[in-house]
Amino acid sequence: MSAVYIRCKVSLGLFDTEYYVRVNGSSGYYVGKDNVKVQQTPQGQQSVEGRVRGYLIEKKKGKALVELPGEAVVGGLRAWVETADLTAG
Repeated sequence: MSAVYIRCKVSLGLFDTEYYVRVNGSSGYYVGKDNVKVQQTPQGQQSVEGRVRGYLIEKKKGKALVELPGEAVVGGLRAWVETADLTAG
């Protein structure tokens, strides 16, 4: 598995050490801040654009199966995302 970053929406988590991230607009995860890159810190209920570190499992027809760190809120720890949403770092 190779490490990749996935574009996501980032909100504050339940604890100071985590963020709540959404990929594909539906799958949600609580992820440690050290696994998320943001240009600005989210404030209150506001979400910001960011990238969450994950692991590429498989690619198929413009989609990529990735495994995300943290605890899944909606969906599982693996999610299909658009390959266009993947970055190297």
